[in-house]
Amino acid sequence: MRKPDFATSSLGLLAAAVVMLQATAILAGPTLPYYPVSGDRQAGPAATATALQTPRADAITAAVRVRQAAALPRERLFTGTGTAPLPGTVTSVRRSHEARQLFELAGYDLAAVRAGESAVPRLFLAQVPVDLRKLREVEERKTLFIKTVLPLILRVNEEISEDRSRLLALDARLKAGAVPGPMERRWLDSLAAAYGVEAEDGALPDLAALLLRVDEIPVALALAQSIEESGWGTSRFAREGNALYGQYAWSDSAGLKPANAGADAAHVVRSFDRVIDAAAAYSLNLNTHPAYRDFRAARARMRAAGTPLDAEALAGHLLRYSERGADYVRTLRIIIRANRLEELQQASLASGMVVAMAEETPARRGES
Repeated sequence: MRKPDFATSSLGLLAAAVVMLQATAILAGPTLPYYPVSGDRQAGPAATATALQTPRADAITAAVRVRQAAALPRERLFTGTGTAPLPGTVTSVRRSHEARQLFELAGYDLAAVRAGESAVPRLFLAQVPVDLRKLREVEERKTLFIKTVLPLILRVNEEISEDRSRLLALDARLKAGAVPGPMERRWLDSLAAAYGVEAEDGALPDLAALLLRVDEIPVALALAQSIEESGWGTSRFAREGNALYGQYAWSDSAGLKPANAGADAAHVVRSFDRVIDAAAAYSLNLNTHPAYRDFRAARARMRAAGTPLDAEALAGHLLRYSERGADYVRTLRIIIRANRLEELQQASLASGMVVAMAEETPARRGES
C-alpha cells in the first residue's frame, strides 16, 4: 500500500478538524469569519485551534479555529489603500490535487450548492491552483476554478451587503428626523471616501448617491468575467499575479506587462497579493468608475422594482469594460448560460466554519 505523503496526511487531519469545527458551530451558534489583525489571534475563552504542521515546505500547513459570536473586530477588505489580510486564507494550497482534496474533505459539493441544498464553505484560497492549465479534463478544471473563486466573490458581496443594510437603516432614520452620532458619522464618511462620494465641508455625504454604489455584483456576472479575463485561471496574469479581472495599472511595479505590449505601452495588468484582493478591487471598480454608471443605474432599477439582479441584463452595461465592446458582452452571456452560472446566484457562505493558516506566508508566484 502506498504511504500517504505529508500533504495528504495534513489534509486528513484537517478533515477531522473541519468535522469537529462544524459540530462545535452547531452547538455554539454562528461564528465570525474575521479575527483581529494585531495581537494574539487565539486569545479568549471562545477560541480553540488545531495546528497541522509538517517538515516539508510544500506540505499543507493549516489551522482550524472556532470562535463563538462575540464582539470581534471586523477586518475590512475595502481599505482604499493597499490590501487587507484575510484571516481564513489558505496560502499553502497551490496545486490542483491539494485544492481538490481540501474541497472534498470540507464537503464542498457544487451540485448541492446549485440545488440550494448546501452552503459554500468559508474556504478562501490565496491563489488559483497554478497548474490548472495542465489538467486534461476540461470539466475538472472548470469545477476547481469555480469552487476556488465562488467563496471569494461571496465574501466580498457579504461585506458590501452588510454596509448596504446599515446604510439603508441610517437613511430611514435620517428621513425620520434622526441625527447620526459621532461614531456613525465617522463610519459614513469613511464609506463615502472608499466609494468616491464627496461631501461638502461639514455636510453629510449624499446617501442616495452612496446607495447607487454600495451594492453587490451579481455572482454569475463576477464569475463570468473572472472566467473570460483569466481563461479559467490559466492565464499568466492569474498564475503570477492573482489577476482574474484584467484590471489596468500605470506603474510597472504594480503589475505584469502584457507579452504583446510595445515598449512604450503605458499600462500593466494589475497584480494582487491574494485572489480576494482582485475580487474586491473588481467590485469596487464596477461600483465607482464613471464608465459603469449605466450598470449601477440599471442595478438600482432592479432593486427598486424588487426583482433579483439579472446578470445577463447587467452585462449589457459593461460595453466599456473591454475594447471588444458588444462582442465582449455576448461572450459573457454565453459563459453565463453555458456554465449555468445563474444557478449560483443565490449561493451563500456557510456560517460557523472558518479555515485559517497556522502560519500565514506570502503565496509563491510564478510556479508551473
